[in-house]
Amino acid sequence: MRICITGDSIMLTPPETSYTGYHELRKFIEQSDVRGTNLEMVISDGNPFASTYCGGIWLKAPSARLDDLSKYGFEYYGFANNHTMDYSYDGLRDTLKELEKRGFHTSGAGLGLEEANRPAVMSKNGERVAIISCTASCDDAARAGYASPTVSARPGVNMLRHSEEFMVTPEHLKVIDEIASATCLNARFLKAVRMGIHRLPHEIHRLGRLQFVEGFEDRKNSQCNKMDLERILKNIRESVKNHDYAIVCIHSHDIKGETDDTPDYYLEEFAHKCIDAGATAVIGTGTHQLKAIELYKGRPIFYSLGNFIFADEELLAAPYDYYERYGYEVSQSLKEIKMSCTKNGTVGLEYDFMNFQSIIPMISVLDQKVEICCYPIELNFNENKGIKGFPNLAGEKVGKEIFNRLKGLSSVYGTRMEIQDGKIVVY
Repeated sequence: MRICITGDSIMLTPPETSYTGYHELRKFIEQSDVRGTNLEMVISDGNPFASTYCGGIWLKAPSARLDDLSKYGFEYYGFANNHTMDYSYDGLRDTLKELEKRGFHTSGAGLGLEEANRPAVMSKNGERVAIISCTASCDDAARAGYASPTVSARPGVNMLRHSEEFMVTPEHLKVIDEIASATCLNARFLKAVRMGIHRLPHEIHRLGRLQFVEGFEDRKNSQCNKMDLERILKNIRESVKNHDYAIVCIHSHDIKGETDDTPDYYLEEFAHKCIDAGATAVIGTGTHQLKAIELYKGRPIFYSLGNFIFADEELLAAPYDYYERYGYEVSQSLKEIKMSCTKNGTVGLEYDFMNFQSIIPMISVLDQKVEICCYPIELNFNENKGIKGFPNLAGEKVGKEIFNRLKGLSSVYGTRMEIQDGKIVVY
């Protein structure tokens, strides 16, 4: 069984006719039995209303972009990420309808948590692969919910909630308590504690919504929500029992430090427990940059694949909230606002070359033995609009740059890799 699931795909407009990457990459991707990507935009030919929140900006594309994506050979689309609910329930329904109309497999979002939590199942050569998709990065209002005996299920995403806690030295903890006292920042919460609505463990100090504990150094800790974690692990165990392989896709923007290339602590916890539960691989997306590859008990964890397609410069539509957020009049063009926000195309995600280098993983499984190789890709960072953001297999020079970066990031996990004939072999 060969499995190939790529990073984030955002395609608001089609590439120019001179772009040839479709043919080159489809030939490679179709060597796999299971082929998928993370769909990080709403697909709708209608005019659904926008949510008050979004995944950064409100991303919506016509159904023709889904047809363009299928030219790469994808049959599976993960749809659990921070943009899934940009256009609320109608946008979710439209996207699911367009995926179903084309016969594509999907998981990660649905008209209730039971549906959002359900894996996509794909069959090939008598073997079946279950793909579970979830996101740890989205607004809580995007979270799908179960039905109760008296209330309908809530549409949304399969969410892995998590909590953060900051350990600080006694000196810093004293300052935090002083700030909280002087500003009355915790007043309403403390009133709720006195009324029995909330509980505050003795060792926890609060500053608004942030939680602190005393320690010997200053650092952040994070951990998975126990209920969400157990629900997903149960899903993995059932998938392994009923199918041949289980793949877990997780979308996370959280990081340990100040750079986008280090996975957060809870993500490491989650990935390890997924493998412990029987997952064949954990495939991460989220931050637009590559993160490390870890081999845990012989199974691969890709903490983030970065982008597969990053063509979001030409925003086609935006709600009133977009203009309000950036302080512009609705009479101004979206292109004009974009140029102003990015300082004429000099700052922002679309102007950082690190977001335009990635990999395509190929996971081969035979008799429960897993082999991994990755193909470096570049997303035409230096090309003009119409080609920029669309992938090609990387040339020798860029391929080595990607290899060296990935090798350095992965070394903290003891992962070994080498480059052979342009592909990265992980062992």
